Amino acid sequence: MFIIICGEDTISSRNYFVSLKKDYVAKGFEIREIKFEEIKEISRWLADSPTLFFQKKVFFSENLNKKIKKDNKSIMAELQAINEMTNLELIDWEGLSVRELKFGKLGKIKEFKPDQSIFKLQDSLYPSNKSDFIKLLERLTQDSDENFVFIMLTRYVRNLILVKEGVNPAKMQSWQVYKLKSQAKHWKIENLVNFYEALFKIEIGLKTSSNPFSIKKSLDILACHFL
Repeated sequence: MFIIICGEDTISSRNYFVSLKKDYVAKGFEIREIKFEEIKEISRWLADSPTLFFQKKVFFSENLNKKIKKDNKSIMAELQAINEMTNLELIDWEGLSVRELKFGKLGKIKEFKPDQSIFKLQDSLYPSNKSDFIKLLERLTQDSDENFVFIMLTRYVRNLILVKEGVNPAKMQSWQVYKLKSQAKHWKIENLVNFYEALFKIEIGLKTSSNPFSIKKSLDILACHFL
């Protein structure tokens, strides 16, 4: 069986992927990491060692999707064959949404969707709306991972800058672009860029452990300054 773990909530999907590995190890399974180039080798391993079917072994991979090309018919055929095997599992993690996958109808998908509140938070991100933004942020971070909230806001600000500069973000529907353009009208481009640079500094501070504040507190401070 071919199993794909994905979704816009990359933090939750990644945590699930990691926990799944630990669960299999606890059950006595051997974990084998598979690269894209080794997908075709699985059938050969099975042919050379039929007992592999009956061993407690599970294969894990990451980001196979980005290697899939239109002419990869042989790889897709291999994945289809693996998907039809009831005694073997290949579990792939993708840091993408379902709509970005190139596997077609192949595989069993485990999708992690973001809390709808994150979209309300994004919609509230504009000058003169500080109070609403901070209230929504407080509510959202009580149940959602702060890192995920930070990633989603950073991505959103980047998209606001793009539409402000006349560039439509890739893989985005027309209604989403229209919504971004409407919100971008509330911003001056220099303030958006400064906001984005401030988010980048927060990210650097988190990676280097030089930021004395939590993500939530850092976002509160930015909101007070920019909103």
